[in-house]
Amino acid sequence: MRRAWLYVLIGTVVVAWGNAFVSIKYLLATERMSAIGLTAMRYVPAALVSLAILFLHYGRERVLDCWRREWRGIMLYGITGVLGYNLALNYGETRIAAGTASLIVGLSPILTLAAAGLALGERITPRKAGGVALAFAGLFAVVRWGAGEAIDFGYLLGIAITFGAPLSWALYNIIGKPVLRRADPTIVTLSAIAWASLPLAPFLPIGQLPRIGATGWAALAFLSLVCTLYGFLVWSWALQRTEAARLGAVVYLIPMVAIVSEMMVLGRAPNAGLLAGGAVLIAGVVLAET
Repeated sequence: MRRAWLYVLIGTVVVAWGNAFVSIKYLLATERMSAIGLTAMRYVPAALVSLAILFLHYGRERVLDCWRREWRGIMLYGITGVLGYNLALNYGETRIAAGTASLIVGLSPILTLAAAGLALGERITPRKAGGVALAFAGLFAVVRWGAGEAIDFGYLLGIAITFGAPLSWALYNIIGKPVLRRADPTIVTLSAIAWASLPLAPFLPIGQLPRIGATGWAALAFLSLVCTLYGFLVWSWALQRTEAARLGAVVYLIPMVAIVSEMMVLGRAPNAGLLAGGAVLIAGVVLAET
């Protein structure tokens, strides 16, 4: 029963993270928020809640002791996982569809594998190398035929910017690996959210707030509270209770959730190029990860 509840919670995170791409697209396209303004509106509230959880639950001495010992890792963890990932994704989604962005971000395990080989000396087997090649072939198909429209400079620029998101996530995982061995994962994660988010406060779009509709506020609350705080905390909790490989496998469902949600919420149906290329991309990631 306990394991069943674990997978239920993991499933809710997958659904939330898949719908995050659609929420971001809605706020950028419909509410006309800027990429950096959206990042600030998502993460500054999350930072305040993170600090409250840290000091109320863990206590001042324990938190400050972790900060003194691990400040470099926490800072880099936040820069890559919060600022790098989200600014790249949000700026990218100003130019490309949510489903396309989710498939590009789906390359995160592949880039993490490559980064681990370069930075940590982890061996890349021929099977994994084949998976990497297959994933990038799928990415080419997504980029070339997935848009369903003319391939222009703006579209390709959006692809290139969005590619910074999985690259940042790969660095986030590599940087975090030694830090999470030495310190409490939840304290490190919440601290990284807080440290990287508070500098975004000057970019809060204060003048735009009265113009945001009820749906926009709901999307912001969903991104900040559900996708960020709930998602990261459940993920950290789940990592302590199940195998990382088994947990990582469910990440492959996120692009599927995003594509279905984009079709239902935004009325944008995926074309054959996006579906075929996405299937090849995900197959490559699975091959490289197993």
